[in-house]
Amino acid sequence: MIENNYSSEEKPTFRIKKLFFSFIFLIVLFIFITIYTSIAPRNFPDRKIITIKSGQYLSQVADNLGKENIIKSPFALKVFVVLLSGHRQVRAGDYLFKEPQSALRIAYRLVRGIQEVPKMKVTLFEGITAKQMSVVLKKAIPDFDADTFLVLAKPYEGYLFPDTYFFYESISPENVVAQLRDTFKQKIKTELLAIQAYGESLEDVIKMASIVEKEVISMEDRKIVAGILWKRIEIGMPLQVDAPFYYILSKDSASLTVKDLTTDTPYNTYTNKGLTPTPISNPGLEAIEATVRPTETKYLFYLSDKKGTTHYAVDHDGHVANKNKYLR
Repeated sequence: MIENNYSSEEKPTFRIKKLFFSFIFLIVLFIFITIYTSIAPRNFPDRKIITIKSGQYLSQVADNLGKENIIKSPFALKVFVVLLSGHRQVRAGDYLFKEPQSALRIAYRLVRGIQEVPKMKVTLFEGITAKQMSVVLKKAIPDFDADTFLVLAKPYEGYLFPDTYFFYESISPENVVAQLRDTFKQKIKTELLAIQAYGESLEDVIKMASIVEKEVISMEDRKIVAGILWKRIEIGMPLQVDAPFYYILSKDSASLTVKDLTTDTPYNTYTNKGLTPTPISNPGLEAIEATVRPTETKYLFYLSDKKGTTHYAVDHDGHVANKNKYLR
């Protein structure tokens, strides 16, 4: 009979130590595996942009990042995403990977939507046209598809809100148009009651505002001019404004000829009564406000001198006198 060298008191102690060391080993192994799978691959790409589409499954995202050598283990990434978020969803968008990052850091970015793609500041001034927008966007974002933007944006002339935007350098023309239209919808909400109260359709208000935006600068003048132009429509008088000619001929008032004023086009407000077929620019909120809050005056004519000051006249004779006085 072989005697047991361990006393009854020593057996539990030995088992505890064994369990303790096994636990430590598992922790060390887990840490090692975690660190190994978290470290970026040696052939991590340089400045790679990965697009994650809305509704894309986590497994698809992880597998794609693995194929692109951005992570070593898709499984590890999925584990980190679940641990960090409590679910299996990541935020859609364009993600820039310009230097090696751990799978844990990448998981954190995907959960938080940290794209790290530089945003470009683009200022679209009031009264800008869709064509001018395409030029400004191309200058700010060299790789931007300006031609496609113009095709998509042209039908929404007048409804592309001019403002300062911050776009990712990889943004698509479709997304730019969507953002400009969404901003218009948000901004116009403050004026919907005023538009309804004034009694003109939103379409006609935007057409008129696009003209007022290009005709005069100050809010006071815009309200007076809006009142004059609405009055001309009411009495059946042609608008007789020069701004539409810049839209169709790229000519300002000083460059227009007598022949230009007879151009056969529905945008010619000298030969056609009423508003232009479409807006001739994308007006800012101030021009829209002035259009539905016009100042009623006795004036029916106006002109701007070389310094930009607006002069008004009650009748055509007074208008001719102003021309002789301020434009010669």
